[in-house]
Amino acid sequence: MTGWRIKEPLALPWDDVSLDQGFAITRAKDNKGRRDDQVPLHPIVVAHLRRIVDYGSMVFSWPRDKRSLYTDFVRIQAAASIQFPCSANHEHQKPCPPDCQKKHEHAQGCPPEHYGFHDLRRAFATMNADRLTGDALQALMRHKSYQTTQRYINIARQLNKAVDDLYVPDLAGKTPED
Repeated sequence: MTGWRIKEPLALPWDDVSLDQGFAITRAKDNKGRRDDQVPLHPIVVAHLRRIVDYGSMVFSWPRDKRSLYTDFVRIQAAASIQFPCSANHEHQKPCPPDCQKKHEHAQGCPPEHYGFHDLRRAFATMNADRLTGDALQALMRHKSYQTTQRYINIARQLNKAVDDLYVPDLAGKTPED
């Protein structure tokens, strides 16, 4: 709900958050843009933050190394039964052609196996590219360059057009259960 890079919420102290006014300050030392920014927070984000306000000086305290955060994020996805189809070609480790009928045991390393934190950031940009102005999206994501934001906007528009142009077979008279 913020589009932030993972480093930013992990570095956010409660002193830089105003739940009553609905904003957070991301500091230059903690963001890729190398500038302090006051960023408005969605009311849902504020509501979630209110639930954890008494747990320490940092909004999201992570006392272990960063690598363990990524490991735990993968474990959370596994516990939630988030499963991805395996697209590995069984001989060449490339995506299988659509008509591939070969079966194999899914193993770690068959891409994609889980979401990464940047996938959430990318999803934020894609889902909001047509809802916000380019300037607003750039400000929320704190891109230094408008060209970076524009790439997200262009990808979102291409995907939306692709979905609109998808071939859909005639399913007249069919129910979803058919």
